[in-house]
Amino acid sequence: MDKTDQAVIQSLEIEDQFYDYPDRPVPANKKRSRLNIAMVTTGMAVAMSTLYTGASLASILTYKDACLSIIVGCTILCIVASLTGNIAAKKGVPFAMLSRYAFGRKGSNIVGLVFATSMLGWFSYQCGYFGETINILSPNNALTSIKVATLWGGLLMMSTAIIGFKGMTFLSMLASPLLLIMCLYSGYRSVVAVGMQEIINNIPANPASLGVGITIVIGGWITGAILQPDISRYAKNSKDNVLGTIIAMIVFAAANWGGVLVAKATSTPTIMQGLVKLGLGAIALWIVILGQWTSNDNNLYSAALGVINVKPGLNKHVITAIMGIIFTVIAVLGIQNYFIRFLEILGTFLPPFGAVVVCDYYLFKKDSLYVYENATEKTYEPYRWTAIFTKDIKRMA
Repeated sequence: MDKTDQAVIQSLEIEDQFYDYPDRPVPANKKRSRLNIAMVTTGMAVAMSTLYTGASLASILTYKDACLSIIVGCTILCIVASLTGNIAAKKGVPFAMLSRYAFGRKGSNIVGLVFATSMLGWFSYQCGYFGETINILSPNNALTSIKVATLWGGLLMMSTAIIGFKGMTFLSMLASPLLLIMCLYSGYRSVVAVGMQEIINNIPANPASLGVGITIVIGGWITGAILQPDISRYAKNSKDNVLGTIIAMIVFAAANWGGVLVAKATSTPTIMQGLVKLGLGAIALWIVILGQWTSNDNNLYSAALGVINVKPGLNKHVITAIMGIIFTVIAVLGIQNYFIRFLEILGTFLPPFGAVVVCDYYLFKKDSLYVYENATEKTYEPYRWTAIFTKDIKRMA
């Protein structure tokens, strides 16, 4: 790094104490603790939808298979997040930048924009879902009408994303332990209400296979596992990333398990109705607020990093705010409900991007080539089309 680059970074840090290194490696002295990485990863992984995933498992699987699905699915997610996150822990850059070597510089723009589109779409969808859920919990209040709750929910979620990693860290350090306690307590209340044997004996008429259950669990966070580098670039080393990811997956598994227990115990159409039936309306409210907040701010944060990879030098706070406002308005208008199928289809194409980067880095031992200090636009190939189109993995080497 030359003196000009150092001067730019120093001036940015003086002007903005929340400078977040969106387009350059995180310096060693700015790395965070193992607990910090664990809490932010947990915040990204656990949302209200995690409980709904558990409820989905309960509706199609036996209790035993639901639990096995959670264990196997979370183990696979932990491995994926460890592999992608370990690269970032060593290189200090987000996923969009990591993809510059595997896909080429201009190819990484495509990767960044695809992920940004997906994350922004889900941000909008989750804002709308937040408003609908808050309205179910408290239907007779002006502040909890669907549109109003969607608006203030979106503003909440974008606030910590605008601040950046420090803002998400502060929120996650508060919310993640509470989410774990509330999910475990929900499961405990479910067992107390009907007994463990009743839960085990609640078997669907035509149970699905274990493989279907594992797929559902993995689908609940596979995009987050691919984007783990956006968080783990702040990890001091690979060990911190792996241990942080393990802690996050334990909480993620607990949330899924809590959803299974509530659904099996109450046999209600939705997890929210089940929590209310168990007398846990207040807990349900906090799970919605904290779970959606810690997860959805990460969606917006990762989207901003993807956009800045296309145009380095953009102010991340401004970009995040603009995108947050636009997609919150989309949620208020209800437009996001019309492209949910598009997001689901798009989601099927995202995991292979992560697989290409992992293979390029680990299988072809390109650690020495993944250099970002002093890199310029000419450092990278413009495109690596073989990473997208080839059927022969050897051609990527």
